[in-house]
Amino acid sequence: MKTIAKHTRTARHTTSFCAILAMLMICLGFAAQTQVTTSGPFNKIWTVALSQFNQSDETGNSLTQLSNGTIVVGGDDGNQPNYCQPNYGGAWLVAVTPSGGSNVWQWLYSTCASDAQTTGYVAHTTDGGFILAGGDFDNPACALGCGWFAKFDSNGSIAWQHDLTGAYAAGAIQIEPTADGGYIAVGNQTDQTYILQALIMKISATGELQWSAAFPETDQSFPGAFTGGNFTFESFQQTRDGGYIVSGVADAHFRSGYADVLTLMKLDANANVQWSKAYYGSNWRSGPAGDARYPIFQTSDGGYVLSGTVQQRTYPFEQLFFLMKLDARGRVIWQKGYGGTNGYYHVSSESAGAVATADGGYILAGQSDIFLQGANGWMLKTDGSGNILWQKTYTGLTTNDGNVFEQVIQTSDGGYAVTGSSWTSDLTYGGPGLWVIKTDSDGNIGGCSCMQNIKATFARSTPNLIFSPVNIQGTTTSITPTTIYP
Repeated sequence: MKTIAKHTRTARHTTSFCAILAMLMICLGFAAQTQVTTSGPFNKIWTVALSQFNQSDETGNSLTQLSNGTIVVGGDDGNQPNYCQPNYGGAWLVAVTPSGGSNVWQWLYSTCASDAQTTGYVAHTTDGGFILAGGDFDNPACALGCGWFAKFDSNGSIAWQHDLTGAYAAGAIQIEPTADGGYIAVGNQTDQTYILQALIMKISATGELQWSAAFPETDQSFPGAFTGGNFTFESFQQTRDGGYIVSGVADAHFRSGYADVLTLMKLDANANVQWSKAYYGSNWRSGPAGDARYPIFQTSDGGYVLSGTVQQRTYPFEQLFFLMKLDARGRVIWQKGYGGTNGYYHVSSESAGAVATADGGYILAGQSDIFLQGANGWMLKTDGSGNILWQKTYTGLTTNDGNVFEQVIQTSDGGYAVTGSSWTSDLTYGGPGLWVIKTDSDGNIGGCSCMQNIKATFARSTPNLIFSPVNIQGTTTSITPTTIYP
């Protein structure tokens, strides 16, 4: 069960600390590749393999672009020495130039444990730095892991950090700055029942937890449903009225069986529910609660655009990217599904979701094996009505292994940056590597109509959560990226 956020390792390994390590040297025997100097778009993978029996274990989970143009990727690394030898792994942040992807800085953040810290989401802030939401699995105050929240400057130094305690497990899937200089984060919490409750948190500019609200699924949440399903918030945006639009997924238990129900809630500035909607149909459903992001944002007409992945409820369980335009009350205006088969065997596609582009359209990214045997990164550009303008598939180290996009952003030059992981079985550096691609505005490197909406009601409660001090330390790293396409 993923109780904190996507990309957290739930089986991770009190708080004593050692001296900071010296910079990682290539001569320690890690599999690092020689960097080729490039300019413009790039396609690179950072890999660290200890041996052919202990191969690469790096992932890129989220990325953002700072005001100085630097692209910061938040990921996880299981193979580099961390803050305390002989421990390995932690939350890994890699900063690169937007032209060529050259290293700007790298930090690995950890306590004195192996693989105990993870990165979930990073977002730039107006002061030139960035904010992070991740997981801390080395805090005895949380049986299944604490949420880790940290503010960084543009060089990767921590300005403040807190662990979210007071629950069996609680954490965030997304965090963003708000207009008042603070932050909002959404995710989930659980107690000893292991049932997820949707969670929203307001954090001050100095890193204090101001308020939090939880939304458990009850008998009254859906018509004909029963208490006990998982419910988690996946994405949000602050709206122009000062409130929030929040997307999530509920594992609704109906008399006819279980269904993964995509849920949308409009909250006021204090997280009181103004309205809520749920979307599901007889043929298609969302992914399980806590399993994928469903980005939501407000449009200039006061409505919203929601995206993510839907899956068939019956065999062969085909998946589609989806893009859905809603009015100001959450009613469907149009919806599109993108996917299919390659004519030989069943394939699937999984979307990391869409972002709005400067030209009024949308860019979606994720993975698909429609075009090549094996999963590959897939990007899809649409106009403002969801019509495809172009689509491209991307490979990493090989064309036949897992290449997954986890998040896409539009960069300040009008192009796109995407991060994820690329997996290969090569004996030298096999396993997943942290994958970052930068494209130009055309993606180059150097719907289904069966859904219905119904009302959904959730009662607001106040959880017993607090921010407690934490002292996760950073050490510099110096892995050189592999250049795939000069």
